[in-house]
Amino acid sequence: MQYEELIQLLKTTDDVQEIDKHREEIAEWLPGVRTMFEYDQKNAAHQYDLWMHCVHTVVGMPRNLEDDMLYLAALLHDIGKPDCQVKGKRPDDKDMHYYGHPLRSREIVETEVIPFLLEKGADLSEEDRKRLIYYVEHHDDRMSLRLKHVREHMNIPVTFETFQKLMLLEVSDALAHVQIPVVAERVQICSALAGEEGRKLYKQL
Repeated sequence: MQYEELIQLLKTTDDVQEIDKHREEIAEWLPGVRTMFEYDQKNAAHQYDLWMHCVHTVVGMPRNLEDDMLYLAALLHDIGKPDCQVKGKRPDDKDMHYYGHPLRSREIVETEVIPFLLEKGADLSEEDRKRLIYYVEHHDDRMSLRLKHVREHMNIPVTFETFQKLMLLEVSDALAHVQIPVVAERVQICSALAGEEGRKLYKQL
């Protein structure tokens, strides 16, 4: 599999099993993903192992958007989770938790994945790399329909279009969870920010 074929697979395929059957070929380009294979998240909000959660996130994205980095980010957004697993603090909390995993995922993508891709000849511009890192680092940001959250992202800075693509990633990530109330609320908020509601807030900046 060539890099361009990997990107096309992620951008066009709407079948999680089709992507999964290429997992070993994908791992040749993204060796860090092997840590996600069969990784039990041990959390009630998750019905899939870590790898399949990320594959579902990829497939849940709108197909064939121009930004290739969005699909790579969907696959890699939780790659840091195995390094962040901790038990809950309450005795009655049976779930494992992953505090700080977006930053750990960003670190892996920035220091391991991107250099490896470049070494193998992938055509990644500096802007591509910045967007990929942004999507991974901020994929789990808690959002609301308040102006301050849009303003915070504009101060990073990114374009408003890139921010709205991040919201699409957040929606797809959330939909790959069990739809408990807090997750369903995240879907609703980020869907609104990815659409006209987000644009109305942006115009108030």
